[in-house]
Amino acid sequence: MKFIVVDGLDGCGKDTHAVSIKRMLELRGENVRIISHPSARFFGRMSKRFLQGEGPPARLFATLFFIVDVLQSVRELKSRDDGTTIFVRYLLGTAYLPARLAPYGYIAFRNLLPSPDLALFIDIDPEVAIRRIRARGHAPEMFETPERLASVRRVAKRLVQKDWVTVDNSVDGQAPFKEVERILAERSFLGRT
Repeated sequence: MKFIVVDGLDGCGKDTHAVSIKRMLELRGENVRIISHPSARFFGRMSKRFLQGEGPPARLFATLFFIVDVLQSVRELKSRDDGTTIFVRYLLGTAYLPARLAPYGYIAFRNLLPSPDLALFIDIDPEVAIRRIRARGHAPEMFETPERLASVRRVAKRLVQKDWVTVDNSVDGQAPFKEVERILAERSFLGRT
């Protein structure tokens, strides 16, 4: 089994990139599934609900429900031994913790959870992310402001300095997707091209 993580800020294009990767791998006959967080399961729905709130209690409950949601997905991952699983949002949820706690949370979960075969950090300028978030028309979440996204981005960029591959998705168009395709080929996920 192969395990790919696609992670980054809100509005960076994680799900879009995951679907693109899934299509590339399926064209080569690979069995692929995507698990996106927060998921549609109970704990994912509860995390999403609290993300639409404000204040420390909402942040705490969003975080706790998110952690349980990811842990349920990890249990599913461990029971699978074929194909490729793509996790959307995995370790970088820790970048949303208070800045002083984020590195500790990241290290703890990095040591606890299975290591991916490839970890992609989809980077984005916070202003571009906000534009894309607003275009979706969804109810805003607590971190979806330019200031909060900029703060989370600073933390995330410190966390991904080791073992992550960064893709800049701040530009519209196909360039970021071509970059991901190149990375997959380089890492032998696509076989010989």
